[in-house]
Amino acid sequence: MLFYEDIEINKEHVSAEFTVNKDELIAFAKQWDPQPFHTDEEAAKQWPFGLTGSSTHSYAILTKLQTEMDVEQPAIVAGLGIDEWRTPNPLRPGDIVHAVGYVESKRESSSKPNMGILVSVSKLLNQNGEVILSYKSSGLVLKKPTQ
Repeated sequence: MLFYEDIEINKEHVSAEFTVNKDELIAFAKQWDPQPFHTDEEAAKQWPFGLTGSSTHSYAILTKLQTEMDVEQPAIVAGLGIDEWRTPNPLRPGDIVHAVGYVESKRESSSKPNMGILVSVSKLLNQNGEVILSYKSSGLVLKKPTQ
């Protein structure tokens, strides 16, 4: 577990790859975002982008890939919010995606002396290096315990 003091700014971490399965994409959308361009391959042909994954599905994949990275995870206590949510390219069946993340900035908490605040950048990219999802998140992280 990484404490506030140990977290490096702009140190990029890259996840393993994940292949987006069409059946899983459709099943996820049927349960959580049941719009025709996410759930029905034939109906999706009427939309400009065809069959695409839900941005919620992109977020779930990104979260899973970041959580499973072979790196020491920060001692996050709570998430404070997400900003600058962008979905410039669709998630498609067959995409081979990976996550990229880094801490953009950190500061000490003014109200919680045993914690700091991180601002992290997270991105999900496809096999062509195109960004599918990006956002900034803020979170409370523990400082090293004092003796």
